[in-house]
Amino acid sequence: MKPDMESERRAGPARYEYKFVEVPVKIGAGFRAASGETFEECKKIIVSEAENGWRFKQIVTPFSEKIHVYGVMGYQIIFEKEL
Repeated sequence: MKPDMESERRAGPARYEYKFVEVPVKIGAGFRAASGETFEECKKIIVSEAENGWRFKQIVTPFSEKIHVYGVMGYQIIFEKEL
């Protein structure tokens, strides 16, 4: 076994830090979601966080637990960074 592989194996699995960024849906006229604006905001956040060393992991659309229906109130963008 090569020495560099042995030291990697002893170090154990990588550990990660996670960051959650909430992006509320942008409401346009007539209380409807503005077309594409929220997604564009998500893209800007992903690029900005990547420049700061965070890796995009996932984006989720949690439902509203208060009113018990599935309606997108916003997005949660999940980033990770190795410790």
